[in-house]
Amino acid sequence: GKLPTGHLCIEARLNGKDALLILDTGAGATVLDEKSSGKFGLESVATENRAVGAGGGNLSLKRAQLSTFELGNYALDDFSIHLMSLDHVNTAFAAAGLREVDGVIGAELLTRGEAVIDYANGVLYLKR
Repeated sequence: GKLPTGHLCIEARLNGKDALLILDTGAGATVLDEKSSGKFGLESVATENRAVGAGGGNLSLKRAQLSTFELGNYALDDFSIHLMSLDHVNTAFAAAGLREVDGVIGAELLTRGEAVIDYANGVLYLKR
């Protein structure tokens, strides 16, 4: 569904665990909150990359592998994601009375899934 912030909110399953993600077409990579790494059983590896862009400041990125990434009946195995602090996102969401999110779906997943986004109805379509 669509949040009051205008974001599409997507329920997913990461490594078999429920996750709440937001869609950000401006984010290059799919990113999980580093605080969620234990919840999803992830081991992270530091990278030289830094996150830049809307509200991201200059935050360090880590990389991790998901065994399974499922959005409805769209599924990927051994999917590489990034981990970083999403405190800036969740602080803003909490101020708006919204639930914290586990992560952000970025453009690389949207491109890979040949995404069609129906903003009016709050639906994301992906195909293999």
